[in-house]
Amino acid sequence: MDRSINKALERDSLNRSAKGSEMLETLGRRIVSGEYAVGETLPIEAELIEEFSVSRTTLREAIKTLTALGLLEVRPRHGTRVRPQREWTLLNRDVLRWMQPVNGFNVELSTAIDEAREVFEPAACALAAVRADRKEITRIRLAYEAMEQAAAEDDVPAAIQADKEFHLSILAATGNPILEAFDTAIDAVLGQLFRAAIEVHMESFRKNLVNHLRVLEAIEQGKPEEARQAMLDMISLTRRHLKNYKIIQPNS
Repeated sequence: MDRSINKALERDSLNRSAKGSEMLETLGRRIVSGEYAVGETLPIEAELIEEFSVSRTTLREAIKTLTALGLLEVRPRHGTRVRPQREWTLLNRDVLRWMQPVNGFNVELSTAIDEAREVFEPAACALAAVRADRKEITRIRLAYEAMEQAAAEDDVPAAIQADKEFHLSILAATGNPILEAFDTAIDAVLGQLFRAAIEVHMESFRKNLVNHLRVLEAIEQGKPEEARQAMLDMISLTRRHLKNYKIIQPNS
């Protein structure tokens, strides 16, 4: 095949993929924002195909993805309807992203994430303090050192990435396969909360470094209760900051 024709086909494929991604993003946000209400039927195929300038195959792939995530249900002769939020896969990174406004924060979602952290993270720290081996502790320490560097350089993206790595390294060090299986979901959850906490004010991130160091040292020294308390203190400081900036509910 002529190289120029081959390149043209590759460009068309990329364009279709981009359009498909854009459509999926738009439909996802319309659903989680309530623009398409629970129980409401989506526009018919022909209307969506015309609006997004995509093929029927691309549209159906997007609907299939949204159905797998629990946002939609497809019923023959009844159309494609929006399902209640309790049916959504809330720990999916795309769903979480759609639930956050493009500008600003979803206070209800951020509050739920904050509450969930208090349930599992202190216990994970205590387990890590008992079970972590040298390699796992080194991974936690390297993440902490990356946090220090990001704070010194005022690098928000690096701070968010290093902070997530710190917490995920602790999760991996628990030796609990069930907890470890949640790593992708927890990565997405923490990513949303850290974006809220760090992007608003890096100073809070710097102040909380001391609690991260306490967690690290307690795990290194095999002190589960000290590790648990240090994580509770870390979450508490972050919570006060989030309340001050009205990112979570004041009575949480």
